[in-house]
Amino acid sequence: MAILRLTLSNRPHEIPRALRALSEFLDEEGVLPAMAHRTKLVVEELVANVVQHAFDDDATHTILLDVRTEPAGVVIVVEDDGKPFDPRAVNPPSVDQLLKAGADGGLGITIIQKATSDLEYTREAGKNRVRAFIAHASKRPR
Repeated sequence: MAILRLTLSNRPHEIPRALRALSEFLDEEGVLPAMAHRTKLVVEELVANVVQHAFDDDATHTILLDVRTEPAGVVIVVEDDGKPFDPRAVNPPSVDQLLKAGADGGLGITIIQKATSDLEYTREAGKNRVRAFIAHASKRPR
């Protein structure tokens, strides 16, 4: 079991930085490519949602990202001080709705909901905390 901890700002350039660090971490941990891909998709969508939608001001805010490998899978935790938002409460849009809505049509939330086997949300002390679990993150032999 290993942990990747990153402190990010709510700026778009932080998303590629987080994904580079995550890719290196998952590779070092021997996570199989298909599971690494799912993990990167979920992290990208969670962080992008915070960067794009969580704040009504232009101030710099902190986003905490923890990714932990476990024998049964990968645990992702994202914490921010943005507006309350529970990704479990969003009903996934239909394919027709996604096509009509375009880029801002809820595809990211759908990806998160479909790619995770467990999704939790809490709001405490003015902070959002999303915990996502991706099961069966097998490892390559070293």
